[in-house]
Amino acid sequence: MPVMGLTCTEGCLSRAQSAGAAALWRYTGTPIARPYCVRGCIPERDDAAVIVALWAGPNAREKRNLFLILPLVSGGLPVPPRSVVAGLMRLGHGTRLFGSVGRRFDGKPLLDGGGLVEGEGQPCLCDGAAEPPGPRGFYFERPGDPTRHP
Repeated sequence: MPVMGLTCTEGCLSRAQSAGAAALWRYTGTPIARPYCVRGCIPERDDAAVIVALWAGPNAREKRNLFLILPLVSGGLPVPPRSVVAGLMRLGHGTRLFGSVGRRFDGKPLLDGGGLVEGEGQPCLCDGAAEPPGPRGFYFERPGDPTRHP
């Protein structure tokens, strides 16, 4: 599958999405950026990207949810999972996001999170690594109730 200057197989993209979901899973109970915890990391089916859902606090008492689409390729270079995590952590330092991508997720605007991530000079999205165990994504409908995405 050609992806913005890279040639990747579906398996390569699947590994990248699985690695992103695994990296973000630990922030479902601990804030990645106050006050936001990760609610989900859903594979984008039409592009080399993931949709990251954030909610305010592990109990989701507040309704300040954000839904971001984050590319797995930036500037023609792959975005590793650690860069996705680091980009989301910048939200706690006053980083502002502007602009909807014209779609909605879970009833809310899907925001362009591309400005939060940068690609790194690696040969492909999975860096030749074996596919990590686990699903390509997850999403909590309610706190403590994950729905996995194969």
